[in-house]
Amino acid sequence: MTRSGKEVVGRRVVVTSDFEANRENIWCKIQDIDTLREICKPKASFVSYDNTSPTWKEGKSFCFKMFLHGFIPVGKHTINVIKMDKSTGEIVTNEYNKKVTIWNHYINMEEIFPNVTRYTDMVDLYAGGLTALAAWWTLKFYKHRQKKWQKIAKNL
Repeated sequence: MTRSGKEVVGRRVVVTSDFEANRENIWCKIQDIDTLREICKPKASFVSYDNTSPTWKEGKSFCFKMFLHGFIPVGKHTINVIKMDKSTGEIVTNEYNKKVTIWNHYINMEEIFPNVTRYTDMVDLYAGGLTALAAWWTLKFYKHRQKKWQKIAKNL
């Protein structure tokens, strides 16, 4: 469902990895907006429009100038933080920009063994006629992000 109430058929992308770190340490690191910037480079970069809080906050909206591969402008990308629940390890955001009008992101972190956390990104997206291409790019993007997370997790 779009923000204007139109029902559309999009795509779902799911990527899961096991990180060698406990969930608490990953949770602390994911709070920092600079972690987003770090794990997305070089596939995407986010530049704040204003003096954005350095940490994500439930119920808040964040706006960024988004660039693919560091130089292809996407325009304004809005991230609405719907849920941040440390006790369940869940984060839910509803995001969008002019090209991808629905980008609903669900993160789940589950400690499966001591110091091993299963981390899942699930994205429901819609981009009109570009939905298939956007889903393909999103799969590559989240695999990239999770590889970057693997490196970060080893140092937590």
